[in-house]
Amino acid sequence: MTTERCEVVSDLAAGFVLDALAPDEERLVREHLSECAEPHHEFAELAEVVPYLAESVEMVQPPASLKTRVIAAAAADLETRQLRSATPEHLQPAAHSTAARVDTPTPGSVTPFPSAEEREARSARRRPLRWLAGLAAVIAIVALGGWNLALQRDLGAARDSQRGLAADLDLARDYQRGLAAVLDVAADEGSQAAILSAADGGGPTGIAAVGADGQVAIVMRDLAPTTGNQVYEAWLIASKDAAPVPIGSFTVGANGTAAFTVDGAPTAAGVALALTREPGPDATTPTLPIVAQGTAASADL
Repeated sequence: MTTERCEVVSDLAAGFVLDALAPDEERLVREHLSECAEPHHEFAELAEVVPYLAESVEMVQPPASLKTRVIAAAAADLETRQLRSATPEHLQPAAHSTAARVDTPTPGSVTPFPSAEEREARSARRRPLRWLAGLAAVIAIVALGGWNLALQRDLGAARDSQRGLAADLDLARDYQRGLAAVLDVAADEGSQAAILSAADGGGPTGIAAVGADGQVAIVMRDLAPTTGNQVYEAWLIASKDAAPVPIGSFTVGANGTAAFTVDGAPTAAGVALALTREPGPDATTPTLPIVAQGTAASADL
């Protein structure tokens, strides 16, 4: 029993040093090593190899067809098992139909069973091969694990790129809808249009239209998002000496695009429009600085 247990533990040596065993297997190895009088040099020998795996084992990416072949093989195996389970035993093909015929030994030709010493010597010769086979299998698992992590990173990057593209499309749609509303107002007879931008030429930009009936439509992009009670207030200045009149407020999301429409605004030729960022709604005087402004002119659409 001790020799058999030693062989089992030796077979698990490669997985043990790479911390790749199941919990019950690891427990078996640890218990045996604590009780066994044999030195089990294989553990020390394999442990010396582990630090060099990361440097010496190149991560090889499996071919693109690997997944397809594995799935096909699994499906074929399942189909074979189902067929065998549904076929009577006496009709099933022999497990080794092509196996060589085994002759019955004649008296005097039977090979003597090896002694305990010979069996131990043969087992010792086979153990290094078993260690190497186990180590090779674990290395293959580690390599496939690294490839899987790389694949997950690639898929994550692809998903991030897809989400970024979706966000860009949403932004374009929002701006397009706001622009359509501005063009509808600008198309009416007697309407005016204005380009809105910051005084220094940078920052948010937009377009506004003021209808003869007092309808105002504005679409803006690259605005800083609002938080809490913050709003953007739209102001209309009917003449150079007139005080700014608040005509409505709106909030802005993360994409920085906003569309705003209001009715009943005062109208006059050459009105000026301005946007300010206010700490809350219902502002009566603008909070400087002005975010964007522009003077309306005949739309002529």
